[in-house]
Amino acid sequence: MDIKHRTKQLVATVALAGAVTAGTAGMAFAADGDSGQAKDPSAQAAHPRLRARLALGDLVAKTIGIERADLRSELKSGKTVTEVAQAHNVDPQAVVDAVVSAVNQRVEKAVADGTITAERGDTIKAKATDRVNTLMNRQFGQQQAS
Repeated sequence: MDIKHRTKQLVATVALAGAVTAGTAGMAFAADGDSGQAKDPSAQAAHPRLRARLALGDLVAKTIGIERADLRSELKSGKTVTEVAQAHNVDPQAVVDAVVSAVNQRVEKAVADGTITAERGDTIKAKATDRVNTLMNRQFGQQQAS
């Protein structure tokens, strides 16, 4: 056999071995990744901001006393969080306090874990109340045409 033929054989063998190894590892990872884990979308959310939004939605819904799906549908209809809270006889300030408290706890944990600096944590905490108040009065979803 000439050298070109042997080189092609070697490259093909290595490529095939790599494909088989990668495929087997991928299947093992997929099978292992499913076992014992909850099917909760918030547990599977890849992006930190998405996880935060899901956790925030859960907290707001729990504070108001409704399911997250119900909160979502009311927000999609054009209501604000303040309007949803008032419709369910909940003081909107209770929702603000719950969210700010949760944010402060997460920030303190991140500072303690070394994920963010203490200065950054102080900045986030200082802005939390204003941002939550903005969130409370923001209209999400589709607006009804007048």
